Amino acid sequence: MNLQMQGVIRSGLYYIVLVDLVASTAFSAQHGNEAMARRIESLVMGAFNAFKEAEIKNVGLFVKEIGDSVLFIFHHFPDILRWKVIFDRWLELLNKKENSPLTVRTCIHVGEVYLQGVNPLSLAVSQTFKMEKQVKGGEIVLTDFAFNVAWPTIARAYHGFDKYGEITFDGVDRPVTLYRLSLHDEHDTERIINEQLT
Repeated sequence: MNLQMQGVIRSGLYYIVLVDLVASTAFSAQHGNEAMARRIESLVMGAFNAFKEAEIKNVGLFVKEIGDSVLFIFHHFPDILRWKVIFDRWLELLNKKENSPLTVRTCIHVGEVYLQGVNPLSLAVSQTFKMEKQVKGGEIVLTDFAFNVAWPTIARAYHGFDKYGEITFDGVDRPVTLYRLSLHDEHDTERIINEQLT
């Protein structure tokens, strides 16, 4: 709220990034609510700490945790990747302590966001949540809206994304194509960032 009052964070057009913990219901059924709560706390802590550590070049905001998900907004796609590299390192550390590794899916959309305190109110946020069930664990998937805005910022864009399917959104009169960021190994996100600097 202080950032909003200072004019640093304003309502407007953002990449909306939803990180969702995969297989939470199954884990909770097997291990109980207390163990599930600890997993969610680990997810939130890792996502938030990664955001603090990442060298974000433009505006970004850790918005809130929602159930077993964490919601961010960013102005610049490479900043999402900078954050994701650090977050993956956090997950790697956390998973050394976990009997059942934390696996996340990352859903990225772009749209108008109206910020009311920590509550992001917009159709685009609702649409981003609809992506959850269509994205597999470990994947970074963008809507075609986000893809079309993001690809000029990625040096390897012409071969860095694969079509991932389609989704139907309320408020959009056509199927929305999904694109997956193609990663060849666990260090590829970092390589993509470094390609921007050369």
